[in-house]
Amino acid sequence: MRTADGFDEAIVGSITSYGRGETVLYSTQKILEIMMERDGMTAEDAMEFFNFNVIGSYNGDGMPAFLNDHVEPLEFDDNGIIFN
Repeated sequence: MRTADGFDEAIVGSITSYGRGETVLYSTQKILEIMMERDGMTAEDAMEFFNFNVIGSYNGDGMPAFLNDHVEPLEFDDNGIIFN
């Protein structure tokens, strides 16, 4: 299994998926926090770097997977309709 350099603290476990086999699973939220703390990035800069340089460079068999846990929670009105 391959790992993403510099983000060991963001590992949340491993998964098995079609096309990748067993692979390391990372928390996207934790990766973003690491880049903001360690590298002094803004939230926007960290997200842009993550999308273009982290996800874009890890693709294919044995490559890490990234949990989409950085999204804002959905809010619902009294009728159960999503608003945000």
